[in-house]
Amino acid sequence: MHGMHGEDGTVQGLCELADIPYSSCGLVGSAVGMDKIVMKAVFQSMGLPVLPSIYCYRAQWQQDPDTVIARAEETIGYPMFVKPANLGSSIGIGKATDRERFRHAMEVAASFDRRILIERAVEKPVEINCACMGFEGEVLPSLCEQPAGWDEFLSFEDKYTRGGGGKGMKSLARQVPAPISAEMTARIQNYTADIFRMLECKGVVRVDYILEADTVYVNEINTIPGSFAFYLYEPMGVPFSALVDKLVLYAQRALAQKRESSYAFSSDILNKAISGTKIIKK
Repeated sequence: MHGMHGEDGTVQGLCELADIPYSSCGLVGSAVGMDKIVMKAVFQSMGLPVLPSIYCYRAQWQQDPDTVIARAEETIGYPMFVKPANLGSSIGIGKATDRERFRHAMEVAASFDRRILIERAVEKPVEINCACMGFEGEVLPSLCEQPAGWDEFLSFEDKYTRGGGGKGMKSLARQVPAPISAEMTARIQNYTADIFRMLECKGVVRVDYILEADTVYVNEINTIPGSFAFYLYEPMGVPFSALVDKLVLYAQRALAQKRESSYAFSSDILNKAISGTKIIKK
């Protein structure tokens, strides 16, 4: 499942209530991973490099677009990416190189979400992705990949329909391992593992990065990545069947851990209140 009401913590919360094991991240990690605005705030709090950005509400744009435009031009400057705070697979994302395109991108984004992220666009960006698999203390970053896009960023069509016969992310042209230095590879893998731990992730996630010359920026985390990013683990000796086995194991372990916790607390405070006993604070 991708996007709202599947990848954003809603289904995960339902599984928690029903006491059903599931292989994706938990409720918090899923929710943070879907909301680009909250996600960037968490990354910044971790000291990770992110692109400059601002955000606004749909109501602000509808009521006073000139103020939003002025703030974006002053704070970010062109070119900019305009993104719905939620959703995924590049849906609703537009690149603005001038005021007219910015207005159009804002209208599109506002049709998908009530909160909109406005972010500096990198000229000639290089995208690097790194997956991570595990649960609790077991964390295994994957090899890094460099996807080859047709446009300046991977659109929905690039990811799921072009040249791949509907085979998803696996069908995209890519270089594995990514043609970057060993030092940059290690840095990205460490960032990925740190994010996995901070968001209390489970199963397989993929973190996407943007390279601008020698500077790396954390772009976003995908908590249910396309094709489970299995193609990044196969060269490491982890076949798809073994990866699926691990996902099932992590789901079972997480449910077992949940069942070890107590969720009830015995107290006679209500009985005392009903009987009229006065509670004295010490």
